[in-house]
Amino acid sequence: MTTKTFIQPAGMAEAVGPFSRAVLVGDHLYIAGTTALSHVSGDYYERYVPPDIEAQTRLTLDNIRACVEAAGGTMEDVFKVVIMLKNPADYKRMNAVRAEYFKTDPPISTCFRAEVMRDDILVEIEAVALIRPKG
Repeated sequence: MTTKTFIQPAGMAEAVGPFSRAVLVGDHLYIAGTTALSHVSGDYYERYVPPDIEAQTRLTLDNIRACVEAAGGTMEDVFKVVIMLKNPADYKRMNAVRAEYFKTDPPISTCFRAEVMRDDILVEIEAVALIRPKG
């Protein structure tokens, strides 16, 4: 029987709705749409978000990394990302930051223009990783 384990990385604020940050189903880790929101608990609309696409992409991928590491993996285990980008003009700058996190064998990717729940959020990324027992 496949097990399902909910992942809440230490130091991350609770999710901003009735959903989990990540769930490990068997050896597949599914990470919910993630942004650069600060991890101070409190109202979703009052949490800090940096103003530029590079900083937001970096913090978003750091948050994804925290989920992957909490499940026992590394960013190399990520094999799929879905990117929601507010402004298509930010694509090149977002990709430059993303390349810092996926240096070899980058994951498959889909990117589309989307409006997210706050006007100041420029990028949201969800991810899937394959977490295999080490050893």
